[in-house]
Amino acid sequence: MTRTEHLEATRILQHLFNASSFVGIDFGSGPNHHLLYFKRDGNESWLSIEGPWYVHSSGPSFNEDEQLHHLVGLRRERVRSVRLTEDNPNLELTFESGSVLFVNGYHEQYESWQAGDARPLGGEHFLLVAMPQGDLAVFAEDDV
Repeated sequence: MTRTEHLEATRILQHLFNASSFVGIDFGSGPNHHLLYFKRDGNESWLSIEGPWYVHSSGPSFNEDEQLHHLVGLRRERVRSVRLTEDNPNLELTFESGSVLFVNGYHEQYESWQAGDARPLGGEHFLLVAMPQGDLAVFAEDDV
């Protein structure tokens, strides 16, 4: 991902998630597949996670049941900041409590995560996809 692509993707992710509240979750077919919903001022966004993820909070736990408990505990909490790493599209959402949702952006063969602004899955104005081997696809109708 070029520096310009990274900056554009970061601006879009900030637009989608900063100051939004985590409002719901749907569970996918596999242990790492979850669809998270966010809302701010009547606007909705979503994050589909298909790869490894975890919530950094008070204790370092990587047990799936405990991680889901931490994630559900973030319900209705607002996102304070969004970070996209430059080397691979790893995504970090930091919440008001200081908890951080980390989503791995690299997989050899599969998409790790997707984010957008239309339900169910899709992007009305924005769609980002963490592609296999660390690439990031950005689809944007207008500049943020």
